[in-house]
Amino acid sequence: MMKLLFSFLAFFVIYCDDSDAITKQEIEKEKIDNLKSQIKTLADTSVCTGDYRCYSVGIGAKPCGGFWEYIVYSNSIDVVDFLAKIEELNKLEKAYNLKYSIQSDCFLAMPPSRIECIDGKCTGVFEN
Repeated sequence: MMKLLFSFLAFFVIYCDDSDAITKQEIEKEKIDNLKSQIKTLADTSVCTGDYRCYSVGIGAKPCGGFWEYIVYSNSIDVVDFLAKIEELNKLEKAYNLKYSIQSDCFLAMPPSRIECIDGKCTGVFEN
């Protein structure tokens, strides 16, 4: 009977410990995902006309190094705020990767070969 009680208590302690760690990781990942969504939404709202220029920027932090992807935007948005959000995202994701030993492929994301203004939107053109 004592063995059974001890086994149950050991399982309960381990189970509670693991679920707490998963919850913290999920919360951190959700924060990263929300920030990435905000960044992409801002980029999508940018427009290109004769007054605004298009640019590209790498976002995210791959565990092997480098960015997950490049997105295009124009200076029709608050570029200082936009780039600050990207810097925060990259910092948070790098720390997350280290903390949780995240792994990924080590392929390098490449910036667009050129950026064109198509129907008032900055569009990255990727050529191999």
